[in-house]
Amino acid sequence: MLKNFLIMKNILPGFLVFSLSAVILLGTTGHASAQSTRERLTAIEKQLNALQRRVFTPGSRFQSGDDNSGNDTSANAGSVVSTVPAGSEGQLIAEINIRISELETQLRQMTGKVEEANFKVENMVRQLETMQKDYEFRFAELEKGAGAGTLPTMGAAAASVPTGGAPLPSGTPKQQYDYAYGLVSNAQYEQAEISFLEFLKAHPDDELAGNAQYWLGQTYYARGNYTDATRTFLEGMSKYPDSTKAPAYLLKVGMSLNLLGEKQEACEVYRELNARFPNSSENTRMRPVEERKAGCN
Repeated sequence: MLKNFLIMKNILPGFLVFSLSAVILLGTTGHASAQSTRERLTAIEKQLNALQRRVFTPGSRFQSGDDNSGNDTSANAGSVVSTVPAGSEGQLIAEINIRISELETQLRQMTGKVEEANFKVENMVRQLETMQKDYEFRFAELEKGAGAGTLPTMGAAAASVPTGGAPLPSGTPKQQYDYAYGLVSNAQYEQAEISFLEFLKAHPDDELAGNAQYWLGQTYYARGNYTDATRTFLEGMSKYPDSTKAPAYLLKVGMSLNLLGEKQEACEVYRELNARFPNSSENTRMRPVEERKAGCN
């Protein structure tokens, strides 16, 4: 079961992003079509106005010359359909009027499609946010219960676990990091803890050290050891402040403190996250959710 869930963990985000992109593309296409229709309508209206000026100008050969010839011709200009002059130009005006009516109908239909597409995009965003929250919650719950029994393995990562030797295999820092990360992915948190500790001891200045520090903290968090998790994430902020995991450190510090019952301190950490990393996904996507959980003002 865990194996399937971890596979879905890797696949689902990409699928959700693809779905959202498709809906956004639909909205964009609809908007472009509506804009094209508006431009066509404007061009036709200009043609009609030009012809109206020619047809209804006093002295035009299209004037009837009867007793009503002295009336204000502007009234006729306001209703082309009711007063269509004879001849080729009058027929052209009628045809243009019909085309305008058709384009107006198309424009209304296209506008409706654009609005519908925008509505779908907004709904999709809300659904994605809900699904993401549920997805992360379920995975967190699965992580918490990982130590309750024997869990299935995940092939290569599990097969490479030594049965009683060094916590890290020989190889480059990248290979050793990948090995330790494989343990986390396989929910083997105790072994992962040992491996990441060894990695950080051997390669404290490696470019992957900041990531290793984060996943070390995650091995504690996943087992419900929120005190050590808080300490480890704080150490990450102190030792690797420029790491790409820095926003995640702060987020997890806040989450750990909240689970320890330190809600006020958690809220302070979330405010710090917002101040220091305002554009990070941890701040824009996760912080509001966690603040609600902690009851932050």
